[in-house]
Amino acid sequence: MSTTTRYRQTKEYLEALRVLISGEDGQVMRHPDQAHAPYWQAADLQVIPNESFEYVDAFATHQLLIFTPHAESLSWMLYMLRDAFSDYLTPDNKSLIYSQWGVALKCAQASHRESSAMGMQSALLDAADLALEAFLEAEQKCRRRKRG
Repeated sequence: MSTTTRYRQTKEYLEALRVLISGEDGQVMRHPDQAHAPYWQAADLQVIPNESFEYVDAFATHQLLIFTPHAESLSWMLYMLRDAFSDYLTPDNKSLIYSQWGVALKCAQASHRESSAMGMQSALLDAADLALEAFLEAEQKCRRRKRG
C-alpha cells in the first residue's frame, strides 16, 4: 500500500472516530479486546478508573498512569488508535507514541474545560493527528533521500 493511501485511510479513520465521539451521548463504546482487558495497559501507558483500582505490572514505575472516571471510554479510544496505527507502530516507536498520547490525556485532564470523556477523547485524537502527520513527513523525507 502506498504512503499516500495508508495516510488517507488512517486520516479518514480518525475523522470517523471524531464523528463517533461527538454523537456518543454518554454511551460507552467497547472494543472487542476490552472483554479481556477493560482498561488500556500497554506501551508504557495505563488508563485506570481510580487510584484504588488494582493493577499489576512489573514495569509500573516506568509507565504513565492516567487515573480517570473515563477509563473505559479512553481505553476504547486507545484500542481504536492502536488498530488505526497498526501499519505505523513498531517496537522502536510504540512507547514514544503512546507516551505522547498519555501526555495529551494528562493535559486534557488538567484542563477543566477538556476533562470530560469527550474532551479527553478529542485531545487524544488531536495528538493522534499530530503523530500521523509526523509519520507522513518522516516517510516522505526517507523517500526523498532514497531518490537522491
